[in-house]
Parts: sequence; structure tokens; C-alpha cells
Amino acid sequence: MGEPWPPVAPGQRERLDTRDAADQKAGMERMMRMLLAAMLLAGMAGPFAAGAASLEDELFFAADAYYRGLDARAIGGFEDLLKKDPANDYALARLGVLLAEKGDLDAATARFQRALAVDPENLFALKWLGIVALRRGNRDEAARRFQAMLDTDPGNAQATAWQGVALMLAGDQIAAVERFAAASAADDGDPGLHYLLSLAYAALGLPENARLELEATLELRPTDVPALTRLGTLFYRQGQRDLAEASWRQAMAVDPASIEARFCLSRSLADEALTAQAEGNKAKAGRLWMLALEADPANGEALAAQNAASQEARPGAGSQQPNDRAQAPRAAEAAAQKTRTDTGVSRSSESTANNKK
Repeated sequence: MGEPWPPVAPGQRERLDTRDAADQKAGMERMMRMLLAAMLLAGMAGPFAAGAASLEDELFFAADAYYRGLDARAIGGFEDLLKKDPANDYALARLGVLLAEKGDLDAATARFQRALAVDPENLFALKWLGIVALRRGNRDEAARRFQAMLDTDPGNAQATAWQGVALMLAGDQIAAVERFAAASAADDGDPGLHYLLSLAYAALGLPENARLELEATLELRPTDVPALTRLGTLFYRQGQRDLAEASWRQAMAVDPASIEARFCLSRSLADEALTAQAEGNKAKAGRLWMLALEADPANGEALAAQNAASQEARPGAGSQQPNDRAQAPRAAEAAAQKTRTDTGVSRSSESTANNKK
């Protein structure tokens, strides 16, 4: 319970619900308004609008880098923008997320607080102040932040879900599950919310609840690679290997570079290969080892099995013995003939010598 939860991986922040539906919609609407304003200014004022358009372009490209997981570019973009527009609460809050992910919680907190100073109803900044408090182990402060979200926006599913996380970390599992259920029922249009709930249910050891939330995530976002991968893991642990492998393959179809999906699929195929091997079906085992290695070339077990199979298939020294025996008399005769030739004694001269005797 003392560990920060949940872990946030760079480039995956939207999976942990930091890019919830309301925030995404508000962010996109705001950016569209800014772009529209820039276009109108460009049409009416020509070169005099270049400065304003440039500032909005900076925000657009920084935000794009943020959502694509290009953290270094996003940090630089938001910092440059804030030098020109220090009161931009959107940039402040997203820069805070990036700093939190790097582990600089103090700097992150400062950015979130500045965003709130600009807009006291900034739900995104409030939520992340609560998440940072959870990471610090300060559940009371986190609870206050999430309640502030609800005070600002009653029925906010994000706030309700994070309240459940705080209760879970405090050890009150029953109250946590009640909050999670309420959050799931309150919002059926946010894939990030359902993914967060799947993580929470998995942490509580409730795989069926986690599966339902993952399926809800995928209904809303069918190409969600982390959700597909985790769903496969749940199926695998429940003994549904075919469904598990199908989920991992689907994740790899969306993102061929997905390390986690490749790892899981490869290990599942390796398990099947071991079973076939134990049953004496070497041909099937060989095919499965090959597939496991194709899924993950770093699978040392599959590589070792393939190497061992290659060694067995390669002819050894013992396999040549019968042929060597058959060739032995000819080799001895050839050696004798060579010796006679080297010493100047031919077959005919040898015969003549014997006749003389």
C-alpha cells in the first residue's frame, strides 16, 4: 500500500485516464477555437496576425507531442510557450504531468497550482494534484483534491474513480469497489476511465470486473493496445489460451512494435511447445518454438530449443561409422599402393621378384 499507484509510463498517460473524455473534448474545442481565430486574423489582417498565429501554432505542436508521447519535445514546447504566455493554464497543467512522470513532483505541483491560480475550476489540474498526493502517500490531501473536483462538477466520474483509488490504498476495499462501480455507471463514454477501473479491479484481485472494464474500454477504443494486452493476460490466467493469443495478436496488428504483447504471445507459444515436446510430438514442438521466436526474437528459451533441435538434426560422428567401415579395405589398399610407389616398388616388379624366388 505504500507504493505509488498506479505507475504512469511516459507516452501512456492517456491510458491512466489523464486524457479523459471531458478534458480531451475541452482541449480539442479550445485548440480549434484558437486555430479558427488564427485563420480569421490571417484573412483579415494579413502579416499583422503572424505573431498571434505563431503562438497558437506553438501550443498546437506542443500538445501534439504531448499526446504522441514525445516528452522531450513537449516539455520544450510548453516551456517556450509559457515564456511568452505565463498564464496559459493548459500548457501549465500538461507540463506538470510531464514533470510528474519524470519524478519531479515538486516542480509538477508548482505547475498544477499555477494552473489553478489562473482557473480555479481546472479539473485536470485538480485531478493531477490528487494523483501527485497519492504518489507522495498523502491520501488525505488526495481525497480533498478529488472532492474539490466533485464540488466543481457533481457526478464527475473521474473524481469518483480516483476517490476509489484513494480508498483502495487506505485498505477500505469495500468502499473502493462502491466508488468504482459508481464511476463506471456515471460515464460510459470515456475509454480512459474504464481502463483505469480495470487496473484498479485487477489490483484488488477481481479479474471478472477487470475484464468487463477492459471490454468497455475496447468498445469505445478498439485499437487500445494496452487494453488488448491486459485482456489477453486475463484470458491466459483463466486458462483461455486461444482468446489470450488472439488478443495479443490483435494488439500486435495495431502496434507491431508492442514489446509487452510480443513477450506475452511468445511465452504462451513456448508453453505450448513444451507440452508438445513432452508428448513426443517433435514436429509440432518445432513449429511452435519457431512461432515463439518470431513473436519475440529475445525469447532465449525458444532460441535454445531451436538450436538444440538443429544439433539433433545435424549428422554426428557416429552416423558415419558404417560407411567408414565399408571404405576401410579400399583405404588400406590405396595406402599400401602409395607406399610401394613412393619406394619405387611396383606391383609387377614385386611379382617378378616372387617368381625368381
